[in-house]
Amino acid sequence: MARPIRETPILFGEDARRFEEKMRNAKPTITREEYDEMYKSYKAVLAALERGEAERKAWLAQKRAAAAGRFAHAVALL
Repeated sequence: MARPIRETPILFGEDARRFEEKMRNAKPTITREEYDEMYKSYKAVLAALERGEAERKAWLAQKRAAAAGRFAHAVALL
């Protein structure tokens, strides 16, 4: 079972000022080349997922068509 989420602490005074200053002066931790490589990988994974979803939908459509054909055959026998 998951543990409850504790309250987020609120910063006051000097701690808040230091935190705000650090956030204002934050610099990226990765280079543009690293970012571009990660984005390229992300797009490749997304494309693979979309291909898989298209294949799944085609498979389901085929299954539904086969079931409909069996149903129509059963109704014709009545």
